[in-house]
Parts: sequence; structure tokens; C-alpha cells
Amino acid sequence: MTDLEKYRARIDSIDRQVIELLAGRFVLAAEIGKIKRREGISVLQSARRDEIISSRKEYALQAGLSEKFAEELMNLVHRESVRVQQEFTEK
Repeated sequence: MTDLEKYRARIDSIDRQVIELLAGRFVLAAEIGKIKRREGISVLQSARRDEIISSRKEYALQAGLSEKFAEELMNLVHRESVRVQQEFTEK
């Protein structure tokens, strides 16, 4: 295996882990959706979204990543979380 192939294999492994972690996050989002439905809470909580974006931008900076990347990533993740939660609140 060449050096390039080794690095690519490591990237593939990390990508798989990222996907698995996101899947776990969305399982939790589904559970939150069930709670929100039961308690009559709106899916979209703007203050929580803002808190998530802000703190994840900080995490990104600490990890040497750009704030813009973190914001775009978390906006995408948040949209999917809302979609998942809506599946349980609209039933």
C-alpha cells in the first residue's frame, strides 16, 4: 500500500466514524422529537439553535477549523435534526 493509499484509507475510516456519529445524533434528535410532541413543544427552538452554532464555532476554532465551516456544517446538521424531529411531532 502506498503512502497515498494509507492516508486515503485513514480518511475513509474517519468519514465512516463521522457518519456513524451523525446517525447517533439523529437518533437522539428523534427521541427529542417524541418528547416535544408529548409536551407540546415547538420543534424549532431558535435560542437553542443559536447556542449550538455559537458553541460549535468555538469548538471548531479550538480544533483549528474555520468558524465559517463549523457554522455551515452545523446549519446543515440542525436542518436535518429539525426534519427528523418533525417526523415525530407531526404524527
